[in-house]
Amino acid sequence: MTIRVHVVFTGGTIGSAPTGMSTDLVTDSDRQLLSFAPPGADLAFTHSSPFRILSEDATLGDWSRLAGHIAGLDLDRIDAVVVAHGSDTLAWSAKALNYALEGASTTVVMVGSDKPLTEPGSNGADNFRDAISFAATEKLPGVYVAWRNPGECTTIHLGSRLLPCDIHDDTFRSAKGLHFGEVSDGGFRRNAIEGNPSRSHLAKMADPIVGKAAMARAREGVEFSADLLVLPAMPGIPARRLFDAHPWKAVLQLAYHSGTASSLEGDQSLTELARNCRVGGIPLVVGPGRGSNAPYASIARLEDAGAVFAPSMTESALVVKLRWLLGTRQDLSALARPVGFDILDR
Repeated sequence: MTIRVHVVFTGGTIGSAPTGMSTDLVTDSDRQLLSFAPPGADLAFTHSSPFRILSEDATLGDWSRLAGHIAGLDLDRIDAVVVAHGSDTLAWSAKALNYALEGASTTVVMVGSDKPLTEPGSNGADNFRDAISFAATEKLPGVYVAWRNPGECTTIHLGSRLLPCDIHDDTFRSAKGLHFGEVSDGGFRRNAIEGNPSRSHLAKMADPIVGKAAMARAREGVEFSADLLVLPAMPGIPARRLFDAHPWKAVLQLAYHSGTASSLEGDQSLTELARNCRVGGIPLVVGPGRGSNAPYASIARLEDAGAVFAPSMTESALVVKLRWLLGTRQDLSALARPVGFDILDR
């Protein structure tokens, strides 16, 4: 049976080549990437490109364009969509597609490359080949990422759980080790550990009503709001001055590993900011967090001041989910609603 694969080229290292003293985008890589199909597979390729950028240049508008481009494909005639993407913002775009295409029955697998395809040792060919093998055998709805770290087989990640690339060793991992599985010699093996969804659970992600609405919204141009102030988890944030500089729709204070943030009073007081936000009708969200039978007193102080604590998820998922909820004018109580298994502790 012929497997129909549509490849979406967006640029990135996988779509680049050395040009003089730098590495930049080229179009010759398209044909080369398509040549790395699984051997012996009966495949029919189509391809398109909504834009070509180095992924570090990606904007919220590019997330919307990519989601709209996929939603606009003739998906009834496609078995899987493979998105060739840069590694710098791969985890972020995977989250954006996870939310923008919520409930859709389409299999979307994103791939990148640690080096241009023309360079020895590039993992782009393996990522592409194994992404197709996974998509063809599993036929699951949702957004996934295929990536081979050095010395390992190709790992399949849920887009909602993928962590950004480690700046120190250029590896990709899933939060809490909850990658979905591995591809080796063309065969897929699920990572059967507690907290990982089964195939049947993933198959249930497709929801005809939710998916139809999401795809229609994506074709029209789903919005990811830029009016979210994101404060890093670090001491000494001048929260009041940052807050006063722009009419934000919401403020997100990223939490420390224990799910906490500074709650003391003073010039750099998040507690004061939470009170001001409550008066102004602007949500202040703290997270991601983890449930605890004995939470720290700082959490109680911030809750009393009006802060809302987000559930356990990756930082990138929380940022993108908030931008999606704000952009699509959904109530922020939907933060607690799982989308693509983005919430890690249930």
